[in-house]
Formats: sequence, structure tokens, C-alpha cells
Amino acid sequence: MKLELIGNPLGHSWSPEIHHFFLKQDYHLHPLEEDELNEYFCRRDFDGINVTIPYKEKVIPFLDETDEAVEEIGAVNCIVNNNGKLTGHNTDWEGFRDMIHAHGIEVKGRKIAVLGSGGASKAVYHALKTMGAYPQIVSRTVGDGRISYDDLYKNESEYSLLVNATPVGMFPNTEKSPIDLSGFTSLEAVVDIIANPLRTKLMFQAETQHIAYAGGFEMLVRQAFIADQYFTGKELNAGMIEPCMNTLLTGKRNIVLIGMPTSGKTTVASLLSEKTGMPVCEMDDEIVKRIGTSIADCFKEKGEAYFRSEETKTASEHRIGKGEIISCGGGAVMTPETMRYLSENGIVVWIRRELSQLYPTESRPLSTDTDAIARMYRERTPLYEMYSDITVDNSAAIEDTAAEIIQKTGIKEKRRIQ
Repeated sequence: MKLELIGNPLGHSWSPEIHHFFLKQDYHLHPLEEDELNEYFCRRDFDGINVTIPYKEKVIPFLDETDEAVEEIGAVNCIVNNNGKLTGHNTDWEGFRDMIHAHGIEVKGRKIAVLGSGGASKAVYHALKTMGAYPQIVSRTVGDGRISYDDLYKNESEYSLLVNATPVGMFPNTEKSPIDLSGFTSLEAVVDIIANPLRTKLMFQAETQHIAYAGGFEMLVRQAFIADQYFTGKELNAGMIEPCMNTLLTGKRNIVLIGMPTSGKTTVASLLSEKTGMPVCEMDDEIVKRIGTSIADCFKEKGEAYFRSEETKTASEHRIGKGEIISCGGGAVMTPETMRYLSENGIVVWIRRELSQLYPTESRPLSTDTDAIARMYRERTPLYEMYSDITVDNSAAIEDTAAEIIQKTGIKEKRRIQ
């Protein structure tokens, strides 16, 4: 089969890797200018295509038929060529639906705020309606059933779920968020359909407020799985979805180690690197190079606030997922912005060690005696708990700690030559 993705610009897309995983065949990116669409569809030189921005609505006139969902949503992202007859589908809504089910998010009978009024919003709206929810579109342009963001804030207690279906917060503009969650009192979950970064600023805020959340990368994989069933006309094994996500994230998602000074982060990072081949970034070492002095001297001469600002700058430089192991200083969790950067494309692992096993060290100016360590332990433990995706105890054998991280994160060990 000849399968492609059309759109403009395409940039980096996960699509070739996702579809190759499910179908074990080539899948190509085909960027098109709008004035090339007519010739492209006249040739019909494909068996199946996916469609992305900005052509999800513009391709509809070239099709012979569309399914019922497309009629309501008004956008197509999957086209099948069956002996010259082009049929359009929308798998975005199905991918969203399946992600909601997979996370056990209850929507039936609930009032749900959907941010945005574009094509993605319409797909989400359709999915929620089919699941028995009461979606409410929130837009900067009111009317036709849409409410304003001010109206949403005023009536926030009515909504149990919020879905971001806007591009606000997408790479490279990851500093932005479509809404502030701090005033919401009844939210049970937040869904952001943006796939890059893996954890948007909105999702990070949900985490800090202990609200369940899900992201667009999973939706992307799930909708592609459904598209491949349309392309092949066969029912595929849904058990491939989770392994596909883990495989794609390997080598692109960072492993971020947090924990108290002397909890063993550096040793764990080194062993993980040895086992997986992933490079290690020691945050404190990078900061020392950046400031040109030791951490102890930096605290003495310029103060902790200066050091934390340099720590945040260093974290920002590692916000892109490069498949590296990032070992953080014990106080990285003291600055929310630092943790947001590290969390964007990283899975955060708390290396936990009992207080009785921690010890003073002259190289860390805030942990030079046991009383100071005890105070830090009490202060920072809630932060380690809040920011971590995974907790691993490091009170016994270091080999066991590394093995548990590998198992829980899904990263792969290097193949050993026999």
C-alpha cells in the first residue's frame, strides 16, 4: 500500500514511525501547497492518506463520499482509496474517545468545557456527545452556542472536565497556556490534545493542583491505529497501542531524576546510562560550568536565588526530549518553572531514600549537617511527591533501583553481544 500524510508545513511528524509500527510498511510525508491539491487528488496515486493542518476541511470537495461523523464534524483526517473511490473519515474523534475510555475518565451526563472552536474542537465535541456528555464550546468568539472564557470562569463549578482543543501551548510556544486552572474548584480531569510537548503548561498546572490529566500524544497514536484499520479494512490488535507509545518515546523522552542530596541520583544515572546507552546530564555540573564557580562559592557570593535562576535556565535548555538521563540537584523542585521545563518531555522519577540513610556533604551548602538535612527532607518531600511520575526506593541494591526504573519507564536496555 502507498500511504502518506499531507499537510503544510509537516515539520517533524510522528506519523511514519506510528504507522510503520502498526503496519510494518513504509509511510511517507508529502507536504503540499494548496494550489497542488487539485492535481494531487486527480492523480489519486495513493491507497490511503492522512490529512493534517491546514487541509482537513479543504480536502472534502475532492472526495466521493464521507462517513456520518465527517458530516457532523466538517473535517477529514483519513482518506481511503478503494479502486479509485475516495472515502473520507475522521479518526480524531475516535482517538479522543478511546483515550478517555483508557484513562477511565467519566463523561456521561457531565458538563464539559471544550476550549476552541476549530476542527479539532468539533471532533472532540462530537466524541463527547456520542459518549453522553454535555460539551460546551468556549471561544474568544461567542454566539452559536459558544461561550466566552469569562463566562467559563464565572461558572467554573459546573464543569468536571476541561479539554484544550486549541493550539495554545504547542511547541515552540510552550510558555503559553489557554487558561488558568487555579480558580477551578470542581475539575476532576484535564485533557490537552496537543502532542508536542508531551506535557504542556496546562497539564503541568493540572499536576500541581492534583487534577488527573491526559495528553495529545496518546490520542495521536490511538487515532492512527484506527486509521490503519480503515486503510487495511482489517481489525488490528489493540494490544499494539501501548507498546507503540513506549517504543516511540524511547530515545525521545528524557528520564529526569529528582531526590534529596546523597539519595544516589548520580550513581543511578550512571548505571542507567551503562545499561541503556542513554547519555547523562548532571544538572549541577552544567550549572557550575555556566557560572564559573563552585555551588558552595556561588551560594556564598551571590546567594541561593541567583543559583536557582541559573538552574532554571539550564533546565530550559533540556526541555526538548532527546532521550537523556537528567540528574537534578536536590533543590530543583523548589522552583516550579524549573520542574515545568524538565517535565515537558521528561518522565520524572523520584529517587527516594530514607532520612536515616542521608548524610551531610560539604559540596552542598544547604545540607552540611544532619539538622539541615532533616529540615530539607520535611520541606521537600511533598514537592518530590507532587512532581514525580514514578517513585523508586533506593535504600538497597543500586542494581535493583536501576532495574525498577527501566521496568517502570519502559526504556530499553542495550543488547548485549553474546
